Amino acid sequence: MPDSYAHGDHIKCGACGTRHKVQRGDVVRLVLADVTPLKEALKANEVMISRLEDELRGARASFGVGVNGFGIGLAYAIWQVGFKGQMIDLDLGVKSLGVALGCGIAMEAANYLFLAKRQRMTRLAAEIEEAREEGRRLEQKIREAGRF
Repeated sequence: MPDSYAHGDHIKCGACGTRHKVQRGDVVRLVLADVTPLKEALKANEVMISRLEDELRGARASFGVGVNGFGIGLAYAIWQVGFKGQMIDLDLGVKSLGVALGCGIAMEAANYLFLAKRQRMTRLAAEIEEAREEGRRLEQKIREAGRF
């Protein structure tokens, strides 16, 4: 830093265009003079975190392929009535509901453990953590700029 810059002078960065303030003391420091871009980036980061958390809640709450279990239960009932000649009664309804719930739970568990739902939840959680870390870095830069 040339001695021509005094304490408190503002210097514009040639690479990024941000303005820095010269802080002379035991060592020369350059701190951000205008933290408005950082505050805007922090606000955008908070909006992104909120959106990602909403997506994650939606992914956790979705039924996904488990809903297809009810279709399988209905197909079971139709098969029993149409091809096996069983009468429509309470027993058939209970069995069909059991098939529907069993298949639905099994398919949803498989989706959660092995398929897209688990991958999506993992990806969203990683993106949220990365965005929170970026938010902490931005907050640190804003605090550092405010000290001088």
